[in-house]
Amino acid sequence: MTPNLTPNLDLNLTPDRAVALLARVTTADRPTPPEVVAAMRAIERSHPGEPVALADVLGTWRLAFVTGTKKARKRAGKAIGAGRYLAAIPKITLVYCADAGSDSGSTSLGRAVNTVAIGALKLTVTGPIEAIAGKRILAFDFTRWSVTIGSWVVYRGEIGGGAASDATFADRPLKERPFFNYFWVSDTAIAARGKGGGLALWVRIDDEVSS
Repeated sequence: MTPNLTPNLDLNLTPDRAVALLARVTTADRPTPPEVVAAMRAIERSHPGEPVALADVLGTWRLAFVTGTKKARKRAGKAIGAGRYLAAIPKITLVYCADAGSDSGSTSLGRAVNTVAIGALKLTVTGPIEAIAGKRILAFDFTRWSVTIGSWVVYRGEIGGGAASDATFADRPLKERPFFNYFWVSDTAIAARGKGGGLALWVRIDDEVSS
């Protein structure tokens, strides 16, 4: 039966039920993009949210649904603003991991690995992350990128200041860093609003760990 997913969505959602409603990306009866956006906004409003710790989001997540930023919506109109499901190809994954190389002893610092894969071809960007104390915000920066085909490294280099940006990342004010404000975190999916105003939903996967 098609789920009744409207702006008047029942806000007493368990994580599992919310995933079933929002992340149904392959079935014919999945909610429409406007319905998904309405549901995400309803959850965002109804869950002021506990602070998000890095440990809450560690793992591998597949990007399943996005809306455009405020600027993108102005340029492209309602098509992007309404949001869209992402196809299985290319596969876009985000890995959050603890920073084993940190000597600060902090549990709020880690690394992000964002990968776009088409078969064996992968474009990967990586960089530092920080869970901001007392908030739902995870700040990040991408400082390295690579292109690989299977085990063959086609290219590897630095972006956005590279190692220098890595070194100063945690000292920079939040306004100078991109970030996600996570209004919903569960064992099976996470949802956030980006600094630019767009919404995104990721679903946990266990079949791949990017590096």
